[in-house]
Amino acid sequence: MSEVSGQKIAELFFDLRLNMSFWSRLHLEQVFSINGKGEEGKLTMQQFHFLLCIRDLGLDTVSKISNSLCLSKSSASLSIAKMEEKGFIQKHPPSKDDDGRKIYLRITQKGQSTLKATENSLMGITSSYFDSFAEEKKQALYHHLHAVNQLILSGGTIK
Repeated sequence: MSEVSGQKIAELFFDLRLNMSFWSRLHLEQVFSINGKGEEGKLTMQQFHFLLCIRDLGLDTVSKISNSLCLSKSSASLSIAKMEEKGFIQKHPPSKDDDGRKIYLRITQKGQSTLKATENSLMGITSSYFDSFAEEKKQALYHHLHAVNQLILSGGTIK
C-alpha cells in the first residue's frame, strides 16, 4: 500500500467540508430562519452556533465567541444584541474580582427551549435521511464517522 500524504488527506477533508455544506443546504437549512425576521421560534444558523458556543463550549464572552466563530467583535456584538432583544440570551456583569470591561453571556430559558427545538428538528431530518440507507451502509458510515471524530479529537494519536 502506498503512503498517503497530509496533502491528500487535506484535499479529501476539504472536499468533505464542501460536500457537507451542500448537503446541509439541501436538507437542514429549512430549520433555520433566513434573516432572523418574522419567523418566531426559529433561530438563524449563526444564532444557533452562538448558543452552542455558550452551552457546549462554555464560551461566555463576546471575545471568546467571536474568536471561535472567526467573526469580528463588532459583528458578534451586533448578533448578541439581537439575541438579547429576542430573549435568547442575557448579559451579566463580571464579578468584583474580574475585569470590569467584560460582559458575560447566559442562555435564557427561551434560548434553551428554542435551541432544543432546533436540535430536535435537525436530528429528525438527519436521522430520517440516514435511516433510508441500507443497514450495511449505515453500519459502515457510523464506524467511519466515529473513527474520524476520534482521530480529530485525539490529534491523531488513537491506535
